[in-house]
Amino acid sequence: MFERYTEKARRTIFFARHEASQFGSPYIETDCLLLGLLREDKALANRFLRSHAAVESIRKQIEGHTAPREKLSTSLDLPLSHECKRVLAYGAEEAKRLEHKHIGTEHLLLGLLREKNCFAAQLLGERGLTLDSVREQVQQSEAPVAQEGGSASFARARLDQWLAEREARGGIRAVKQERVANRTTHVAIYAVDQPKESEKGQDLAPAEKLAQIQQRIDFIVERVELAIVSHEFDKARYYSDEERKERENLRALREQFNLEEPPPRVPLLCIEIICDERFSEVQKRCDDCIAGGVTQVWLLDPDFKRAYTVTKTEGLRECKGGILQIANPPLEMDLRMIFD
Repeated sequence: MFERYTEKARRTIFFARHEASQFGSPYIETDCLLLGLLREDKALANRFLRSHAAVESIRKQIEGHTAPREKLSTSLDLPLSHECKRVLAYGAEEAKRLEHKHIGTEHLLLGLLREKNCFAAQLLGERGLTLDSVREQVQQSEAPVAQEGGSASFARARLDQWLAEREARGGIRAVKQERVANRTTHVAIYAVDQPKESEKGQDLAPAEKLAQIQQRIDFIVERVELAIVSHEFDKARYYSDEERKERENLRALREQFNLEEPPPRVPLLCIEIICDERFSEVQKRCDDCIAGGVTQVWLLDPDFKRAYTVTKTEGLRECKGGILQIANPPLEMDLRMIFD
């Protein structure tokens, strides 16, 4: 059911389920879906509600409107209410109307507004949001995803091929995200630490064991969230049990060797295929990446067949030689593979 949903849309439903469990609701209602939407996509919330105060007031109204119940365990199966199911169906219709291949948070917002008798739609209406006005803004600012054969679509396919080949060689792990709203593809690339030749077959040092356990926890958490939004609750419970075991292993290891919690892992490289965006928006994302510790950002512009690198020392520079490179681990991208 959720194959066409963007990562943000899936996480919206995950957070909606969490809100429902906190309210003690046996169903995921539209007001919980709205809270999940506001929590996950703050850019969308700011765009249409204009202020943090408006978001907070919506939460307070929902809390005041909801009868107090005992909280439910997040491991319980919470089905979507009939209204919520209609909202998701409306969202899919809106994506089809706009010729978008994926269903994103903007389509869920339109779906909420189409379910006009639900409490969430009433709250949005009180703040001046109407179906026609929001639909018009989405249509104006979010052009359809490029058709098959277009330059952006071609570049995405070639980037997927390059990533698959590089991951197969080992040394990196890529995490890809589609930003449907602005038609940008974002890839974060992490270095995978390889054991030294002298350490193979021997016990890993405590810090390395800790890093391995943390990496597995990150993987398990991702699987829990995907299972929940796909309503595969048996699988979610299995992964939740695995997560608890790994966290206990992590805690015991830290106590045994008096280890501090490691800093969050930062990608060594981020790659973006950009399309139809203001330069200021692209620049801000690059600045955020570099400020967060990313070594380089590669920007690929398929329409003009240009590429740029962004680093802390040199800032934004156009790649003139046709080859993008990073030293450690050694990565090289021939732009002819992406653009030609």
